[in-house]
Amino acid sequence: MRLSEDTVVRFLRGRGVLAPDAPATASVLSGGVSGATFLVVAEDGTEGADRVDGVDGLDGDGWMPGVRTYVVKQPLPFLAVADEWPARVERAGVEAAALRWYGELTPAHLPRLVDYDPECFVLTMTAAPAGWTEWRKALLAGVVDVAAGATLGRVLGAWHAATADPGVGDRLAAYGDLTMFLELRGDPYHRTVAARRPDLATAVLGCLDELLTRPRCLVHGDFSPKNVLVDPSGAGGGLWVLDHEVAHAGNPVFDVAFMLHHLVMKSVHLAGHPDGTDVVPRLVRCAEAFRTAYAQAGGLAVDEEAVVRHTGALLLARVHGKSPAAYLTGEEAAAVSALGARAVVGGLGGVADLFPRTPVGEDAART
Repeated sequence: MRLSEDTVVRFLRGRGVLAPDAPATASVLSGGVSGATFLVVAEDGTEGADRVDGVDGLDGDGWMPGVRTYVVKQPLPFLAVADEWPARVERAGVEAAALRWYGELTPAHLPRLVDYDPECFVLTMTAAPAGWTEWRKALLAGVVDVAAGATLGRVLGAWHAATADPGVGDRLAAYGDLTMFLELRGDPYHRTVAARRPDLATAVLGCLDELLTRPRCLVHGDFSPKNVLVDPSGAGGGLWVLDHEVAHAGNPVFDVAFMLHHLVMKSVHLAGHPDGTDVVPRLVRCAEAFRTAYAQAGGLAVDEEAVVRHTGALLLARVHGKSPAAYLTGEEAAAVSALGARAVVGGLGGVADLFPRTPVGEDAART
C-alpha cells in the first residue's frame, strides 16, 4: 500500500499510533528523493490510554494529552533523480533498526522511533520542534555554525566507537549485507564515476574496494548537512541527525568523507560570492571542529590521507555520478571535479587543501 496525504492518518490509526477519534491533519514534506514523507499533527486527548504494543521509546505512562507531531516515511523503489536509480524498499527496516541503536547511544541527537510497519515499510518517528531548520539551507545562505560541526563530530565519533566494540559484534553483523549500500552509494556514485571518468577509474574503484572490504563499525551512509536539523539559535539549542536508511557495517572513513565533501562543495559554491572571503574560512573551521571532536570522541577514521582520497571520490560523484549537486553552477561543478580528481589520486597534502583559497574562476583556471 502506497501512502498519500489522504490516507496516512487512517494508516496511523490502524497501527494504533493515533487514537481512533483524535483529530489529525497530514501534509507532504518535500525535498527528499528517496521516499514519500509526511508530517502528521494530531490532538491527543486520550489520557490514560494503553501503551501501543510494539512501539519503542514511549514513556511508561502511555499517551498524554496535547498535540503530537510525527514524521511518517515510506521509501520509493526508484529514487526521484534524472538517472534510473533503483533501491530496495527494505531499507526502511534498516533505518528503523539504526534509529534504535543510535537512539541508545545519543538519544538527544535524533528523532525517536515510534512505530515501524515491516509489511508496508513505513516508519513513524517524532517530529523535530517547530522552527528547526535544515543545516544545508543555513550553510548555503552563508550561515556557518562551527559548533554544529563540533557536535556532529562528537555524535559520529561516539557512534563509530561504540558500534566497533567487540562486545556488539553480533549486533553489527546484522548490518553486514552491503546490497543496499551498493544500490544507494557504490553503484550510483563510485561505479558510475568510474564509467564516466575512465581516467580516474582505478583510484575511484580503489576507494570503493576499501569501503566494501574493511568493515569496522556501523556506518550511517548519509551523514550530510541535508540530514541535519538545528535549532534556529544554533546547535547549542538542539541538533538531530536524520535518514539512517543507508546504515551498514562498513568503513568509517565514508561518513567522515561524506560530511567533508558537502562542506567543500559549499565552500566552492560560496567562494565567489561577495561575502565568500568570510564564509570559506568559517567552513574550514567547521571542518576542523568536526574532525577534532570526532577524534576526541573515539572516532576511527583519523587517517587524513585516506579521508582526503575518499572525499575526492565523493566530490567526483556529485558532478559525474547519478546525484549531481543541483546548486553548483557549471563553473563550480568543473572546479569541484578538478578538485576531486586531484584529491582521489593523492595529489593534495591534507584536508585543508580541499578548500578553495581563491575565487572559483581563478582556481579552476590554475588546474
